[in-house]
Amino acid sequence: MTKLALIGATGIDWWTDPKKKSFVMSYVPSGCEIGNLTPKYGTHSVESHVDEAYNAPFILEQVVKANKEGYDVIVLDCACDPVLDAAREISKIPVVAPRNAALHLALTLGTKFGIVTVQGSSLKRCMESGVRKEGLESFSVGVRYLSMPVLDIAKHPEAAQKELLKISKKMIEEDGADVIVLGCTALSHEVDLQPIMKQLGVPVIDPWVIAVKTAFMLVEAGLSHSKVAYPSPPLKEVNEDPSLKSAFDGYLKK
Repeated sequence: MTKLALIGATGIDWWTDPKKKSFVMSYVPSGCEIGNLTPKYGTHSVESHVDEAYNAPFILEQVVKANKEGYDVIVLDCACDPVLDAAREISKIPVVAPRNAALHLALTLGTKFGIVTVQGSSLKRCMESGVRKEGLESFSVGVRYLSMPVLDIAKHPEAAQKELLKISKKMIEEDGADVIVLGCTALSHEVDLQPIMKQLGVPVIDPWVIAVKTAFMLVEAGLSHSKVAYPSPPLKEVNEDPSLKSAFDGYLKK
């Protein structure tokens, strides 16, 4: 039985939202198990590099916890892919991130992708820097965002649906995209992509769904990230924050 650890990127436990939990469970293969691991502290959303930095140690704490508790694979629940490199360095099991998985899949379905995320120039910058990190600038037509911030999506899902269609259409007609990638996992369980794809005639990729499917595929194929590319950190003495005491023993701390 495959055990997947879904690790949140914020200080909010999204597992308490029955709509999201139901959506998540609908993508878990029969006979597999999914566990929700939430950082003890953190911002209520990740919409900037500052949010990522603030939440980083608490996300990594959960990565180590998933390793210790016998999970087979990890999915980071945020399309900003927070602390992905660090998570892969410290983890002995595969770590999958939504944006990373979705952008590379996009190029198996088309030739130019556009990213649609939620409100904010700082989040737009996170998406743009992610594209550069992947070396995919020549395949990207850019990033556009909705008029509402991430924490308002659940309050106005119908408005988000309509605006997502409108902006995606602009990216196709004005920017030249032939694949659309969502830039926020909070959109996943709030919008219905099937009617949007039917109207647009192009794939619209939900990065959360692709990350989960990729995670199970890696386990089934017996694959994980390269430890040459992501070597484990050397053990050393650490001046610990009291809230993280012993959390990294044997993984970072001697």
